[in-house]
Amino acid sequence: MANLQKETVSKKDNVEEEKSTILQKLASEEANLMEEKKNLVSLREKLQSKLQEEVEIKKKNIQKLRAEIADLKFSCERLSKSIKFEAK
Repeated sequence: MANLQKETVSKKDNVEEEKSTILQKLASEEANLMEEKKNLVSLREKLQSKLQEEVEIKKKNIQKLRAEIADLKFSCERLSKSIKFEAK
């Protein structure tokens, strides 16, 4: 009977140790996943910021090109009129 009680207590201790080990493993996995999530959120924010920068750069380049094109058109029209005027 004493041996049976010892085995029962021993099995309960083993079950408690297993639960404790499982809890530690789960806590470790949770910590790892939280760290990965934090890193991914940070990466996403950096990429979104970089994307916004690239959009702003493209918009500025487009505005610059439009201004240059307008200046070139005006210059070409002036030269064309000058040539026509001289040809008369």
